[in-house]
Amino acid sequence: TPLNAIIGYSEMLLEEGPATAAGDLAADLVKIQTAGRYLLGLINDVLDLSKVEAGKTELSLERFSVAGLVEDVAADVRQLVERNGNRFVVEVEEDVALDGDPRKVRQILLNLLGNAAKFTEQGTVELRARRDGDDVLLAVRDTGIGMTPEQVGRLFTAFWQGDPASARNYGGTGLGLAISRHYARLMGGDVSAESEAEKGSTFTVRLPIRGASPRPPAEPA
Repeated sequence: TPLNAIIGYSEMLLEEGPATAAGDLAADLVKIQTAGRYLLGLINDVLDLSKVEAGKTELSLERFSVAGLVEDVAADVRQLVERNGNRFVVEVEEDVALDGDPRKVRQILLNLLGNAAKFTEQGTVELRARRDGDDVLLAVRDTGIGMTPEQVGRLFTAFWQGDPASARNYGGTGLGLAISRHYARLMGGDVSAESEAEKGSTFTVRLPIRGASPRPPAEPA
């Protein structure tokens, strides 16, 4: 896409060194990268939501290791989580396999961890995975700003970003949680949230181990 070209060329200019990316120029190139990636993420989220709402989302079901996927995701987001001075804790039960779409599960976890990292400073972000009967529970907990009961009630509404102050301070598209719940429900599971203002939030993804028959996504709660 044109955005990938913009991002790619800005990266190339930065990698060419001080001769071409000195001083203010380097800072401007970083801003181009950041803005380009933000806009690319927004476009991807809108496209994903459009597919879900049109019933065109396709699952690629296979058996995969939960521990392997969680460890890969944790490695990808560790720098992001720790950027705000946070401690990143990962605990995963070994020898648990799941019948599902690993790419969709990965995107769910990236959405949840990205939010936790964004709303937490000098705190703790936890990613835990374990078996619970016939299900796998994937939990992301943070000690960030938390939410009121009213905010929790609207969390999974597309384009909802909390109060205007939060939208200005933290950005985001307001689509990640809606998409995550849709994906989980397509795989026969769900995503739930618990939170308290100023005390953090916990998001729990429950997915059937044996790959229950996917059901159409329900309306957001």
